Amino acid sequence: MINLKKRRNTRILIILISIFAIALIGFLITFYFTINSGNETQEQNNENEQTQGAIRNLQEETIALNKQYNDVVGWLRISGTSIDTAIYQADNNDRYLRNDKDNKETRWGENFLDYRCDINKINEPMQHYIIYGHNTEVDTRFTPLFNYKDEEFFKNHQNIEFSTLNGNYKFQIFATYSTNTDFFYIDTNFKDINEYESFLNSLKAKSEYNTNVEVTKDDVILTLSTCDYSIENGRYVVQAKLIKE
Repeated sequence: MINLKKRRNTRILIILISIFAIALIGFLITFYFTINSGNETQEQNNENEQTQGAIRNLQEETIALNKQYNDVVGWLRISGTSIDTAIYQADNNDRYLRNDKDNKETRWGENFLDYRCDINKINEPMQHYIIYGHNTEVDTRFTPLFNYKDEEFFKNHQNIEFSTLNGNYKFQIFATYSTNTDFFYIDTNFKDINEYESFLNSLKAKSEYNTNVEVTKDDVILTLSTCDYSIENGRYVVQAKLIKE
């Protein structure tokens, strides 16, 4: 009787071990395919993003939208973020601050180019283009700029596309940082090339990373600016130089 009971217990133990082993194997197989599926999906997304970027002509998109909205002067796109947007410009910096393209009042306005900037001089010396966008604290407008607080993200997303009615341009980031309005990083008026060079050096010195990107007085620069609510009168700034081809 005792032997029968032992054999029965042994069979039960074997069955339980078998069930556990089968479940473990099933879990491992599922985990393997889930990981590989995720990798394939990410690779596919990257490929789709590259394909879309290659197919799209942002200058043509700008020209087409400008026919409907005369204040459209460019298109801004940063790979890896939701920043893929038309850029507006008025004769002042209030027009698009709290109003949309149809002049309807809205909290977040539109992304816009500083009124002092002349987009037609993009290939001329001492040009500084400044684009403003709100920090909505969600993944819209210029909130995605805060991704650059992650150094790994910065290393993998160093280029900015900015197209105008006249052409498609690429910029390489040389500085990202938080500051307040006491630091006048939005200067556009320089008395000479030496003052411009000094200004560029002050921007590069502010960077939270050592980007190793050389910036000289011959460079045209682009500034993206949004609010940083962690600082009183705070701003978060991403700055890049035009890549000359």
